[in-house]
Amino acid sequence: MPRFGLGYIDKLRKKDLDKTLEKLAGIFVLEKYTQKVKPSGKILKLNPKMPVWDALDAFGKKGGDYISVGGGRCVECVAVLKKVRIPFFLLLAEFESRLFRIHEWSGKDAAGLNEKYINELIKELVDSDLVKMQKVYASRKEFKEDLKAVSAFRNVIMHVNKKLERDLEIETIIKRKSQIFKLLGALQQILDNMRK
Repeated sequence: MPRFGLGYIDKLRKKDLDKTLEKLAGIFVLEKYTQKVKPSGKILKLNPKMPVWDALDAFGKKGGDYISVGGGRCVECVAVLKKVRIPFFLLLAEFESRLFRIHEWSGKDAAGLNEKYINELIKELVDSDLVKMQKVYASRKEFKEDLKAVSAFRNVIMHVNKKLERDLEIETIIKRKSQIFKLLGALQQILDNMRK
């Protein structure tokens, strides 16, 4: 069971996570990846100072083959939008942390938890009544599907390889971003309700 004051710690963690994501986003802006090229296909016009992380959302809504930032400077959408490994790494670390804390707060031994694979932690959570402590997901099935999808995506992000750049469809990357944020919200709701 969590000790007094952990709600405050969670608020600080969220604030730190938000600040760190914002700083990272500011480092990876579109103008850093553009060059003078003649684009072909559908052109998505975006602000050169837009973070690549935010460009994922714009691409998801409008699509495109090239991103133009003005002045004849462009970059191929797929090439630039896959430069998001570091923000995902950060979000996935927070995802793992919240998942671990849920199990720890439910009375499980931390040493034993350290020996488990993430898929075991996910299965135990989905099979427990703790799922009822969140309102983000309407069904256990949907919650489980997102957990499994993010777990598989975690392997692509955490283990440096070229799958992210070469094999994953950009639509999948956009979907995983949305799923991670949704899961973080659900896991935080569980933690908040465990604290009551």
